[in-house]
Parts: sequence; C-alpha cells; structure tokens
Amino acid sequence: MTTTSNNESTRTPLSVVKFLELSLAICCTYFHFYSFSDDDLVTEFLATGTFCGYVIILTAIMADWIAGYLMKANINKRIMLFYSLLGSALFITSGVFIIQSWDRAFRTRTRDLAMTKGVVSIINGVIFFMDTIFTFRQKK
Repeated sequence: MTTTSNNESTRTPLSVVKFLELSLAICCTYFHFYSFSDDDLVTEFLATGTFCGYVIILTAIMADWIAGYLMKANINKRIMLFYSLLGSALFITSGVFIIQSWDRAFRTRTRDLAMTKGVVSIINGVIFFMDTIFTFRQKK
C-alpha cells in the first residue's frame, strides 16, 4: 500500500511578489491610459489586454489564496505556473512592442509615459518569470 502525496497543489503564501506584480500591472494600466495612441493598434490592444487582464487575474489569485487559506484548501501549482509563464511572455512582448513603436517619436510627455510603460512592463515580465521559477522549484 503506497501513500500518495498531492504534488500538484501547493499552499503558497500570499507573497510580496504577487503584490508587486499586481502593483506594476496597475502602474502599467495607469501609464497606458495617459499614453494610448491610435498609431499602432495591435500594440495598444495587446498592451490593454495584458495590463487590464492581469489586474483582474492577479486580484482573483489573491482572493483565491485568501479563500483557500480560510478553508484550508490548496491552490493548484499548475495554474500558478501557467499564469506566471503566460504573464511573463505577455508583459515582455508588450513592453518590447511599446518601446519599439515609440522609439522614434518626438520627445513629448506622452512619449515619456509610453517609454516608462514599456520599461515597467518588461520589469514586470521578468518578475513574472522569476515567480515561475520559484513556483516550479517549490517542493510542496
């Protein structure tokens, strides 16, 4: 008779990393509101979906963690890995596209906000990637 342990789910603490990811996603959304341009709609729609979508996703993950903690339930490790890896790819891609589309524009306040948005997006993508690595290496 073998005892199986549930390696698929993990009780992750509400970490500073998730709060940092949410804060940076909110900052990107704020900068995006003040630097939206109709010149490159694909980049702007990708950025809008990424920033607003991850504000909702990270808020739901935090609410899920709180509810799981109160009911002594676990959060599935695969779901955390999926959202972190996808967030990393989306934030880095959005940041690169934003910087690329605003690189040769005249220096204005809007351009400065857009470039800041791109840099913060790439930083958040790197933080998501580090969160993916730490979640993957977590024992239980």
